[in-house]
Amino acid sequence: MSEEPQWDSSGERQATSSLEFLDLVELPPDAHLTESIRVFLRAAATEPGGDDPQVLPALALAPLLIALGRLEIDLADARARIGELERTLARRAGRG
Repeated sequence: MSEEPQWDSSGERQATSSLEFLDLVELPPDAHLTESIRVFLRAAATEPGGDDPQVLPALALAPLLIALGRLEIDLADARARIGELERTLARRAGRG
């Protein structure tokens, strides 16, 4: 039995299930890690009891922490590279 669509006060469609919620979330085109998390959550939501909206946050927590950890590492790496570039440019400017 399919539930009727629900709409919020601004006319946006609201999800009535975990799967529908996952499908309604628009991701940036190059967000590959985020898309892989969505694929994992969709698979988990198809398991018995997985479509319970209260289960989705619990299922999402571990992959989101992994993604956040990767982002933190990438950001630290980018900061280090920027620092190296700034030092190189400063040395070049000092020679000129």
